[in-house]
Order: sequence, then C-alpha cells, then structure tokens
Amino acid sequence: MTKSIFGKFRKLEKKKKLQLVIAVSISVVLLVALPVYAWFTHKRSIALTTKINAPTQLYITAGNKESVANLEMADIDVENGSYKDFVFGIGGADVQQYQIQLAHTTNIPFEYEIYRAKSVSETEKSEAVVYVSDEEDKTFYYKIDGNKISGHYLNQQGSEILANSTLHEKSYDSYGNVQKNAEALYWQSDTLTVIDNKDPFCDYFIIRVKWNDKVQNNKETDMVYLTVQRK
Repeated sequence: MTKSIFGKFRKLEKKKKLQLVIAVSISVVLLVALPVYAWFTHKRSIALTTKINAPTQLYITAGNKESVANLEMADIDVENGSYKDFVFGIGGADVQQYQIQLAHTTNIPFEYEIYRAKSVSETEKSEAVVYVSDEEDKTFYYKIDGNKISGHYLNQQGSEILANSTLHEKSYDSYGNVQKNAEALYWQSDTLTVIDNKDPFCDYFIIRVKWNDKVQNNKETDMVYLTVQRK
C-alpha cells in the first residue's frame, strides 16, 4: 500500500505535489500544537487560581520602627538600681510566628529577661523606657506589657551564668583557645505570635539587663546579639 501511495504521488503534477506537502505539514503542526496549547491553557488556569505568597520579611528594629543601628545597650551604671531596660522591635510582613534568640558573653554576670512592650503616650511615661529618635527628633515611651516571655538556654553550664562547650563551633568554628567568659551563652524564646495587626507589622519588646550587688562598675564589656527567625 505504501508503494501505491508513493506511486500516485510521483504521478502528480509538480503544483499538486507542493500543495499536498504543504497540507500534510500543516496537519502535523496542528497535531503537535493543539495538545501543547491545551496543556498551556490548563497550566495558565491553575496559575490564575493559585495564590502566590509574597516573600517573607523579618527583621529587628530599634524604637519607633527605626534602624537597628540605633539600638544601643550602653551606659549601664550598676551602682544605680538593679536593672536597666532597652526597647527593640520585631518587624516584618507575611509572617505569623517567630522566635527570638539572644546570645551573649559572660564577662559581667548580668541576667537578661525579655518582655513584650507597648507604646504609650507622654502622659503615661512614668516607669516607661524612653527612646529618643535620631530620625524624627522626637521622644517615644514604651512599657512592659505582661510577664517575661518564656524560653531557655541551649548551652548553660548547670546553674552558673557560663556556657558549656556544646555550641562552641557556632561561635568560634574550630578555634579552641577561648577564655571561659568569652564562650557565648545562647538563649531561645518559645514560639511567639505576631500581635500587631498591621501589615507590615512591628511588635515591641523590652530587654531587661539585671545585676546583683556583687557586680561592680569596671572596664569589662560583654557582646550581646539579638536575632530572630520565622517559625
């Protein structure tokens, strides 16, 4: 049968041969194109009905949603009171829950507590943390809102304010000649839920640095790192 078809094809006039070739080519293209078009339109309909989530954002701020560069934990006078408070914020978008991590060295036996905070007006500033804005030349006030947030140390050495060696590589990689108070203590909060209903949101916190009467003013310093991660 194949020979019969080719025999008839050879007997056709040149013009009709060309027309037949074109007709067959178009048919082949259509056979390929129609399934591809059906697949493409199906995928397009899926894309139109699928929600595309925006990239998540999560970061630490100073007071008034300002740059974390303005967050300074300094000027602590242990001869004046038994603690000092500092305000910071967790800001972001498209995030529902997060976790705070605090890492610090232990040259000075400070204790650290973190509380949720709320912004208050100047008339409510009694016992509030004062934040002076470098960007707006204004003063803002924040008060503790509730109990300290729960969490735990990941590498505390018993009940001492010292770190064991379990997370040494997180701080120093393979370097081993580290003084015991330079070994960072890592603390993590339990999961926290966003409470600010704005988008982007900003939840405020107060970190309290505490000390006892054995701590004295001297030239010792500690490194303190705050980080946040989505849950």
